[in-house]
Amino acid sequence: MERKRVKVAVSKGRILKEVCGLLSKSGYPNNIAKSATRELIFNIKNLQILACKPIDVPKYVELGAADCGIVGSDCIAETNCDVYEPISLPLGKCKMVLATLKTKKLVLKPGMNIKIGTKYPRIAKNFFLKHKINPEIVYLNGSVELAPLTGLAEAIVDITETGSTIKENNLKIIDIIMEINAKVIINKTSYRTLRDEVELLTSSLLKKIKI
Repeated sequence: MERKRVKVAVSKGRILKEVCGLLSKSGYPNNIAKSATRELIFNIKNLQILACKPIDVPKYVELGAADCGIVGSDCIAETNCDVYEPISLPLGKCKMVLATLKTKKLVLKPGMNIKIGTKYPRIAKNFFLKHKINPEIVYLNGSVELAPLTGLAEAIVDITETGSTIKENNLKIIDIIMEINAKVIINKTSYRTLRDEVELLTSSLLKKIKI
């Protein structure tokens, strides 16, 4: 019986390249990882790959525009979408951190006032609430490291892979908020109707990942 086409929303950038490279080795030949195309939809055998902005992937999956998705756990936590998260992949590893100026002494105390620059307001707020702090959040969409350097915010919550960008901008890491890696997420209806197809896809990826 012919398998149904599975729509897979994948984070553009590093995760998309890694996933499509693994697909090529897993019986889904494609050259997406090596091409410079601006296309957003790719048909590979019984898969339809949707190249999405990372933060949008959970929403595409939750609302059924995609049957499943592959995205960083940071985006899943930030959007808080209603999806299944059955499988973690050892891809896209990095950390969500709290950072401030190298010259600043920052000690978190209950009830303190603090202004935070971040692309992840939900994650940042939840982190500080655990410390009984209600932060003032300044939402930024890029170059978050500028916020402490210009006085826009006292500290930032952002992702880092090696910490080099933070160090190069005269900042230091105060705390690690969460470890991040790619996860497979599945739409709840698709989990019932396309479970076998999604499991075939994920098992094919896992076989080709060098851990």
